[in-house]
Formats: sequence, structure tokens, C-alpha cells
Amino acid sequence: MCIRDRVEAANGSTLFLDEIGELPLEAQARLLRVLQESEIRKVGSVQSKKVDVRLVVATHRDLKQLVIDGHFREDLYYRINVMSLVLPPLRERGQDIDLLINHYLGSDWTIDDEALEAMHHYPWPGNVRQLINALERATILAEENLITIEDLPAEVVDSAGLEDISARPQAVRRLDSIERAHIIEVLKEEQGNKARTARTLGIHRRKLYRLLERFEIDESSYSQ
Repeated sequence: MCIRDRVEAANGSTLFLDEIGELPLEAQARLLRVLQESEIRKVGSVQSKKVDVRLVVATHRDLKQLVIDGHFREDLYYRINVMSLVLPPLRERGQDIDLLINHYLGSDWTIDDEALEAMHHYPWPGNVRQLINALERATILAEENLITIEDLPAEVVDSAGLEDISARPQAVRRLDSIERAHIIEVLKEEQGNKARTARTLGIHRRKLYRLLERFEIDESSYSQ
């Protein structure tokens, strides 16, 4: 949807434009014209239509620097910069992580202490979007509505140092090796059929996929 259509759809209300720093210069010019004239004109039309829109924008970019670099119009910058609210990155708002998790997951999900510790330790360079993406992934992989450390993305786990193979005791690494070999053996017996393999192992298919990823088991490991 182009700027003109978005403004028309938001007429009489609020228009939110996310990542305005990514808006091409041509689109910036159209937006500036709308803000200055409070009207839009459809392609092929000779008449303009008055619009009344409250504009709210967001960006992770430094708009002042973009103006200096010639990537953002200075006149548009001053037009939209009436009131600014600077939100610190998520890594500086650790107390918000629990709130965001509870808001997104609701009361139907539980996250164990180890997974929660990893999420608090991770710096979240992608901020809230990345956190939500990690939670979405976890809800797909989790069993019985319980999110564990195994359900989180590798970068979150590695950041917390909870899955550092080099730091594991020798006995734990040996158990991992035994478990990996057993999974490969069952896969061979079931001719690579993952549904049957999961049933034989007595685990959910989603957990089998997690273990395949964790132990780096690909088809070459069990194909005859």
C-alpha cells in the first residue's frame, strides 16, 4: 500500500509509519506534500481530497545522521519531529522482558527458569521483534506448553553459556554421544522415517527434530 492509500485509509484517525528511516526519497517527498497540504490526489484525478491525519512514526535509525548523509529530507525531518520519544534498546530494559513474555505468551504457557535466565542474559540486538520471533519459535517446538532451554534459538542459548559443549563435564558429553548414536541407530532401523523414529523413541516428533538439530544429525548420518 502506497503512502497516498495509507493516508486515505487513516483519514480522521492516526497513521503509524514504522521504520520511516527506510522510506525512499521519492516516497518522502509525497509524504511531505500530504503533510503540508493536508490533501491527497489519486492518480488520474483532477480533484484533491482533504484529509485529517495524526501522524506517528518510528525508526531505529538516526534520522539526523540520515539528513546529513542525504538519505532523509531535512524538511520532512523537521515536519515530523514535533515531539520525540526515545525508547532505550531492550538490553537496557531487562525488567521489561518478563512483561513482554507474559504479554505475548499469556497464561497458557510456562517458561522454565533456565530458559528465562538465558533470555535475560541475551542482549537482543533485534529488540522486541527478535524477542517475539524467539517466542514464536519456542511455542512451535515446545511440548505441553512448557518452554525449555532447548526450544530457544541457538544464539540465545550460546549467549548464556548454558549449552557450551566445551564447558560440559566429560560425563555429560559422553551421555550426549550415546544418545546421538542411539537416535541414529533407530533412524536406520526405521529407514529414516522420522514419525516412526519418534514413536520408537517415545518422544514427540518436534522433540526429535530438536535433537537432530542439536546433535547435528543429517540424512548422511543414517542413510543406508
